[in-house]
Amino acid sequence: GRIAKRLFDTLVSFIMLIILSPVLLLISVLIFIFDPGPIFFTQERITRFNSTFKVYKFRTMKRKLSGRDPVTVFKEMGREDLAQAFQDAKKIDNDPRISRVGKIIRKYSLDELPQLINVIKGDISLVGPRAVVSQELKFYKDKSSLLLSIKTGVTGLAQVSGRSDLDYYERAQLDLYYVQNWSFWLDLTILAKTIRVVFDRIGVK
Repeated sequence: GRIAKRLFDTLVSFIMLIILSPVLLLISVLIFIFDPGPIFFTQERITRFNSTFKVYKFRTMKRKLSGRDPVTVFKEMGREDLAQAFQDAKKIDNDPRISRVGKIIRKYSLDELPQLINVIKGDISLVGPRAVVSQELKFYKDKSSLLLSIKTGVTGLAQVSGRSDLDYYERAQLDLYYVQNWSFWLDLTILAKTIRVVFDRIGVK
């Protein structure tokens, strides 16, 4: 199953990168024109066997705020309420850190497309648990080793079951369910649902 999953990931990701190359170029140009700075946002995430990798995404936050600690940024803005909400793992609507172009990119989940490069490199899979940062492992409590027994994914059960409408703990439960009930058919089902969720903009914040 792992071999078939890897072959499927590589083939589909390669084809998608070729087909979507005009879209990727257009997004890169828009980011550069309307919010000059780095086109991509990279962040260290955790995947299978607790190994780390740099995830690639289109930068959606304002250049001066991208990559900085959210709590510090919110406090500098005088938004103690948002700083507290972030610390409490609550959803943040209308995040003031996001640029105008970034809002459009996030609306259609286009910021996730560069992760296809991560898939081809073998860092992650097309479908799997969310790629988390080390601070998020607390939401999995004593099940973090189970989460990290397989590769994380670009999309997954949590993303097609509510996305930002779910809190961190609910997403963690869905991730763990996926790990314990994986099948190739489940992957195909999640990929099909991902297309619907993206176009319907379900759970977008």
